[in-house]
Amino acid sequence: MKFKSRNKMKRNSILLGISLLAVLPLSAVAYNFMEADDLPVQPSMPDPFIMEDGRRVETLEDWKEQKKYIRAMLEHYLYGTVPPLPQKVEVEKHDSIAVLDGKGLRETYTLTIRRNGLSASSKLVVVRPKANKRYPTIIKNDRVDFDEELDEDTQFAGAEAVRRGYLLCRFEREAFATDARGIDRSAEVYPLYPEYSWRALAVWGWAHGVVLDALDQVDLVDMSKVVATGHSRGGKAALCAGIFDERVTITAPNSSGTGGTGSYRYFEEGQRPQSIKSHIGKNERWFAPGYFTFADKEDRLPFDSHFSRVLVAPRAFLNCHARKDYHANPYGTELTHHATEVVYEWMNAGDKIALHWREGGHAQNIEDWTTLLNFADLQFFGKPSPTAFNNWAYPNAELPFSWKAPE
Repeated sequence: MKFKSRNKMKRNSILLGISLLAVLPLSAVAYNFMEADDLPVQPSMPDPFIMEDGRRVETLEDWKEQKKYIRAMLEHYLYGTVPPLPQKVEVEKHDSIAVLDGKGLRETYTLTIRRNGLSASSKLVVVRPKANKRYPTIIKNDRVDFDEELDEDTQFAGAEAVRRGYLLCRFEREAFATDARGIDRSAEVYPLYPEYSWRALAVWGWAHGVVLDALDQVDLVDMSKVVATGHSRGGKAALCAGIFDERVTITAPNSSGTGGTGSYRYFEEGQRPQSIKSHIGKNERWFAPGYFTFADKEDRLPFDSHFSRVLVAPRAFLNCHARKDYHANPYGTELTHHATEVVYEWMNAGDKIALHWREGGHAQNIEDWTTLLNFADLQFFGKPSPTAFNNWAYPNAELPFSWKAPE
């Protein structure tokens, strides 16, 4: 199926030669990141092609360096510094129970990582077809008690994944970093990595890679077909997973708002904005300290949310959102999606990025899961999708940028 792109720019004929590393290496370059008050006001959406020295990206080699720069920028201002994945993950299987009238299995595992004489563990729940082999895999970071009865949407997700030949894994993100208010770096994985300044969103995103290693170790995941997803704050974390681990084939944040795919600058008139200031006193545990210095100064941010998404390009990207989920900023999400498309189109990957709108409010519901699986079928197997992508909620919105991709 063809994607409808708002950007009708002429596609660059350059063939991509970007080498996708399993995990991007930490850059040895020391960048000069300025304080909020020392940065210039940017009245429009920042240009992701502007390099640190002021030059503009011209070649794919330039872009490789630019990705390192943007990643370092997001670590500095948004996520905190992120460690490499652990060299070893211990996996213990607890049970395997037939489900879905014998068509699938529900299995539980515990993974454990160790460093500095300390350890951290998390529970995984896997639902998969019954044959013992590697499957296209969807990994979702989750907050629920896995012993609770599943809600209807999650039951559907597992059943539909099995029907289509996928494995769905949900992991307990708070086993990696607490989501309690305040900042507590004395528990979970923080003491294992005391030299890193990361906060909860980065930890949860990083944990997708730890879970992926665990599933690989037990021969359950097709490593060429991996989806990272999550909802709301979990969507912010899923986006982070796609940024820091290039083994993620499809990055699929769901209604992720500010700190995810929502713009920091642009909100629909008349709706309450989820500004940086709105996170103060509530969500300090999610973000690096530098993030909060931009409260009421968002126009000085050297990036907007399209900078996060362009780090995923040219790998596949799906953003599901609800039209009435105003706190997650649908207006700003669509504007920054269009900015991201410029980079995808430049890479001849315009068919790899999609935005899907549904009616309703804040949830990852049956329609969202169906859309995700349809998109995965399209990207992984070339199956035509019955879901229409890129039908704009704000088709007449004026785009707040005039920059274009390099020729």
